[in-house]
Amino acid sequence: MISAPNDALDFSALSISFQKAEIAVRSQFSLGFPEQQQLLKDIISQGGKNALILSTCNRTEIYCSGMSLDKMRSLFLLHTSASSKVFDEVVLKHVGMDAVRHLFNVGCALNSQIVGDTEISGQLKRSLLHSKSSNVDNAWLERLVSCVLRASKRVKRETGLSFGATSVAFSAVQFMREAYTSLEGKKIVLFGLGKLGSNTCRNLSKHHSSSKIVVINRDDEKTRQIVAKFGFESAKISELKKELVDADVLIVATGAQGYTITADVINPRKELLILDMSMPRNADPKLVELSQVRLVHIDELSKAANIRLGDRFNHIPKAEKIVLEEIEEFSAWLQSLEIAPTLGLVTKNLRVFRDIEMTKITSGDEEEEKRMLLLTDKVIQKVTTQVATFLKTKSERPGEDMSLFEEVFQRPSNHDA
Repeated sequence: MISAPNDALDFSALSISFQKAEIAVRSQFSLGFPEQQQLLKDIISQGGKNALILSTCNRTEIYCSGMSLDKMRSLFLLHTSASSKVFDEVVLKHVGMDAVRHLFNVGCALNSQIVGDTEISGQLKRSLLHSKSSNVDNAWLERLVSCVLRASKRVKRETGLSFGATSVAFSAVQFMREAYTSLEGKKIVLFGLGKLGSNTCRNLSKHHSSSKIVVINRDDEKTRQIVAKFGFESAKISELKKELVDADVLIVATGAQGYTITADVINPRKELLILDMSMPRNADPKLVELSQVRLVHIDELSKAANIRLGDRFNHIPKAEKIVLEEIEEFSAWLQSLEIAPTLGLVTKNLRVFRDIEMTKITSGDEEEEKRMLLLTDKVIQKVTTQVATFLKTKSERPGEDMSLFEEVFQRPSNHDA
């Protein structure tokens, strides 16, 4: 059952994103899947509804209704390594329809670090599935996310905002192509096969088949499947240091919550380009101190991608217009929920009035009575439609006017009969 429209009024969002927090800070707020599940359970236990956690390489956000921002803040901090002081310095807060608009802009890649990022819609779908698997009361949220995803499809179809390959995974491949005159014969080690790592494999298979590509992952079975699919080579985690001895590029895309790439696994006599696409960071930032290492993190990859794709910024106005149209559509649905009880009462009691009057007719002609019922049903529908139109488009005080209609269309008393 879909919750009352009041959920839109207390729907809130806390956002830690690239807009105010650099990667070192965002890493402190990144939530792995186990942490997300526990946070969702905590939100449920505290009476929260419509909870959604979106944790990607450039943002960690909590959406929820039925809970104050202060309570959301406390639960969020409980599952991170950051201090409340850092949190308050970088957090963005959204309440009510502002939170709804924010989710639309995020889901349509208008607020992505790489504008037009094609991966955000999939990330949003997975976040909703996580909420559903945690038994969050989120029927209202499902409708909202469905509207956001519809808007996202329209933006992709009707504008050039996502024209061409637009993702962090493809940006890594493009960065390599620009860093080297040619990647032919180069050895590329990919460490990690989460969603980002798998997408990187797909891009590597399209653009760098002449390179030697070695895949390393904790799940040996998943590694075997990827290797078989794309024709790459594989190695065990225990062989990481050995594989890096002659590697030219290391792409890190693991879901680890700490540093997996440190100075002790790097060959001190071989130049190495490290592209760290993980969140939190998996490559130790101190690696920049090594003269033979060039360490590039997600923010630098995104910045380079936006420079290459500068033309797509011209499509933002049209994309924003589409988003605004879809938000208005969602708002209309919210309004229909709000007035639905009033319309139901009007319809119900008009039928009661009709039925009372029908008892006074004793013609005994069943066909005639059927015709009268059909006619009066049409009249009732017209009256209800007029009430709905007035409340939606003409009323300046819909709350007061709904109360008035409810008072007028109360169930008739026995005296009225």
